[in-house]
Amino acid sequence: MIFVIIIISSIFTFWAIYSKRPEFRGKRGEKQVRRIIGNTIEGKKYVINDYIISTDNKSSQVDHIVINPYGIFVIETKNYSGQIYGSESQLEWTQVLKYGKVKNKFYNPLKQNATHIYAIKNIIGAFPIRSLVVFVQNNTSNISANNVIPLSALRKTLHNGESVLSASKMQTAYELLIAHRSEISTKEHIQNIKTQQQNLEKGICPRCGGTLTLRHGKYGEFYGCSNYPTCKFKKRIFKYLG
Repeated sequence: MIFVIIIISSIFTFWAIYSKRPEFRGKRGEKQVRRIIGNTIEGKKYVINDYIISTDNKSSQVDHIVINPYGIFVIETKNYSGQIYGSESQLEWTQVLKYGKVKNKFYNPLKQNATHIYAIKNIIGAFPIRSLVVFVQNNTSNISANNVIPLSALRKTLHNGESVLSASKMQTAYELLIAHRSEISTKEHIQNIKTQQQNLEKGICPRCGGTLTLRHGKYGEFYGCSNYPTCKFKKRIFKYLG
């Protein structure tokens, strides 16, 4: 009996620790989005989840793609708790926890999604693409940016606007994406990300392979891609004060 109790206790302890890991929270958030966007309905909408694009040792993983008459929605899902502060132009946003006692920085998800869209455009060409960042915990009240929505607004957003895609165009876009879907393993994807990070440190743009050059902007110095305005990737310069 004591042995059983120990096993059960160990399972609960493991679950309590694992459920707090970012990758677990992320997958849980993606499942909630999946329930709302549903499945592919031939001729009406097409849905792709966990879409990986891989070219020249570079890979991007897109959480969700929804193709319907209102456009091609490239969706980045965030399952962050607390208060989230950020704007469209900022390179980093802030997560505030424990009544302001804990503050975490994370890369602007709109810019993250822009990298995904850049790769997708290279596949499908001039189709109307709409970027969406969905915060699963509906904590978007302190975010000043277009195309960032709470989970509660996702269903309505996917059916908002004018119809821009016919059934045949939806199918064409879907087939192009499926044809270029990478079948690399998770291990290979992680290695590609490491390679991209190494190239970034060497001054190589992770989005298009251009050269990162020092520039001056409204928020100080940063490294921008030499292929601007075609590529708008930016790398922030961190300054530490002693």
